[in-house]
Order: sequence, then structure tokens, then C-alpha cells
Amino acid sequence: MTNAFQSSRLRIVYRSHGGENMKARPPYYSKMLALASVVRSVRESGVDPQVIFWNDGPIPQDRMELMRATGDIVPVSAGSNRESYRGAIDFAARGGWPDTDLVWFAEDDYLYRPETFASLAEAAAAIPDADYLSVFGGLALDVDAPRTAPPDLSRWGATDATVAVRVGEVTWYRGVSTTSTFGARLGVLREDRHLLRLLPYSGGAWDHTTCITVQGRQPFPWSDVVGEVVPIGRPATQWPASIARGLIRSGVNLRSHRAESRRRRLYLCEPTCAFHLEVPQPDPELPPPPPDTPWVLLAEETRRWAASQGITVPEHASA
Repeated sequence: MTNAFQSSRLRIVYRSHGGENMKARPPYYSKMLALASVVRSVRESGVDPQVIFWNDGPIPQDRMELMRATGDIVPVSAGSNRESYRGAIDFAARGGWPDTDLVWFAEDDYLYRPETFASLAEAAAAIPDADYLSVFGGLALDVDAPRTAPPDLSRWGATDATVAVRVGEVTWYRGVSTTSTFGARLGVLREDRHLLRLLPYSGGAWDHTTCITVQGRQPFPWSDVVGEVVPIGRPATQWPASIARGLIRSGVNLRSHRAESRRRRLYLCEPTCAFHLEVPQPDPELPPPPPDTPWVLLAEETRRWAASQGITVPEHASA
């Protein structure tokens, strides 16, 4: 296979924060475990990715030492996940990297398989129309659905996906959405930069909204937008925020009317190559996800690998 990416490079922008949030976590969770899994996948990838740690605020010393041994550190004072994300988008888009490079934006609470970055680089080379990629799965996209209709096939993974490509041991398929941990071709990122920086202000699950919008699909029903702009029945104190949100969502809906050449393609993968280290909450509007891969076994394997490298990983989140 011949592709421009084969002569380009994988860039990883790892967005890290020293604190914790209130999300429900598996008992083996720690940010040091997540970081160690990324470092392992980088070292075993065989593609020599550049790693940049986008550190929002102070980071504990043990993690800082591992970061210094792995890549470059860029300290920032974003103050929120939204602003950290927007700053990282700008940082990558305005840098001097070639348009053909792939940039991976990573949050700091994911557990990676050791083959993750190798699989990501292989997919970028093998699927030239993949504008955005994610190393974890989700709902398959119904590519034939009208742009204003629900875009998913109401099932998880690559089964019966309209578009699917096998690359090595991984199947990549057109997906609906992913989180703020994702990959993008740098030329695409530069063209979408202003839109990507706007969408976090749309409220709610803005990462989902982002994926829908860049694919040229309308993320919000117009009836809901009108209800935000004209918030009859709500307390007057809520009107300013509701109207502002409604106006932004109106603009996002209009921006989703993209020319065919600007309608991006997002590919997800199966089996999942990384795991978001939180306990998922059931969503009655979605089908149940497939059975969990035994990530606890990968966590223990990662901990053993880290110990062999002189890296100490706590066994529990509170450690």
C-alpha cells in the first residue's frame, strides 16, 4: 500500500491535569497507570512518534519524571478541560508539522494496549479517506441516513457496518462519534480548527457534537434550538445562558451544512485498542455495549511491564 502518511509522522499531544474529578472509576484506576500504558505503546509502536505532554497546572513528580523520559513538556494554565482542548488544537494546527502527519490528542485517563499506536499508524496508511480516527469503538454510522436524521445504526462495533476495512488484526469502520481523545490528519485539523474550537461552547456532550458536525450532519433538532433561544417557561435567571447556548447551537447547525469535500470521515476500530478508565452509566436511548474486554488483566500486565522498567504504578486510585 502506498500513502503519504507512510513518509510522515505520528504526533501525540497528551493532555494532562494533576487533579481528579468525580467520575466513577474502576478500582485499579490511576493516572500513573494510564500514563505508563501510553509510554509502553509508544516504545513498542515501531513508528517513533513524537510525544508532547500538554500539562495544565502542576503534575505529580512521579508522572513528571516519566514524561521527561518520554517526550517534551509544555506547561499551560488552561484551567478547564474545554480550554485545555482548545489550546491543544491551536498548538497542533499552528505548529510547523506537515499536513500529512497524524496528530493524536490524548486525555490522561485511558488504558492503552501495547499495540495501539502501531495499529493507529497502520490504519492511517491503509485508509487514505480516514480524516479522523479513534482507537476505541462505538456506534456504526449509517452513511445513507439523511443528514438531519439520527446517524447511527443502533448497534455497537463493526458488525454490519456499511463501510469497514480490515487492517492487520483490527477492523476499522465508519463511526458516529468518539470522545476528546482522537486522531486527525493535520491538514484536516487546520481546515477545521476554528470549528473545533467553537464546538466546546455548544454545551452538553460537545465531543459527540463535534464528531457529528465535522461529518456534515446536523447535531441539534431545530425544535430544541428554538426552545433554547425562546426559553418560555424557564426561570428568568436561566434565560441569558439558554439564549446564548441556543444561538451557538443555531450557528453550529448552520456550520454543519458543509460542502461534500469538507464532510469528514471518522473511523472507529474493533477490537477496542484503548479503554476509558471510568465506569460507564447505562443510557436508555442506546443499545447495551458489547461485553467488556477484561481490561483489569491489561492493567495488571501494564503494571508488571512498568515495574520491569523501574516505573512504580499504584494498585488503586487512592494510592
